[in-house]
Amino acid sequence: MKISHIAALGTLLCTALLCSCANKTLLDETRTFQNDTWMRFQPEKFQVEAPNTEDCYNFVLSVTVDTMRYQLPSVPVTIEIESPSTEKRTLFSTLVLRNQDGKWLAHANPDGTMSATQTVRQFYFFNTTGTHTITIGQRTNKYEIHGIKSLHLNVTKAKLEYPE
Repeated sequence: MKISHIAALGTLLCTALLCSCANKTLLDETRTFQNDTWMRFQPEKFQVEAPNTEDCYNFVLSVTVDTMRYQLPSVPVTIEIESPSTEKRTLFSTLVLRNQDGKWLAHANPDGTMSATQTVRQFYFFNTTGTHTITIGQRTNKYEIHGIKSLHLNVTKAKLEYPE
């Protein structure tokens, strides 16, 4: 009797692991900012569960801005990834909203805002399994930046192909 329960539990566990491995998206969350203002010392925190250390992932950030309030050509960000063992890695990126000629590269939304999406890190390997904390902060020289409506983070499994 005990053996059949263990076998059933093992089958259930294997099924759950196969289903979770088939899912290629680890995180897909949006954060909105109160009064469309992103405070410098109030970064956004996301939790992501790393199932293994063999797979690599792409980090894609999207930002929605009110162009009447935010006129800068880009949004500089800091991305800090903390592992369950409290090891931290820091990445710096800039979400480009306009090209050098001043033309908007972002997508226009029906409500008059613009949304820009950019891969900020490709082929990222988590160093340990478990729950990692991803903290994203704005790194402008301003205490608060007005006109930032939302921030979206997507962490998706990448396909790393080695050259032959």
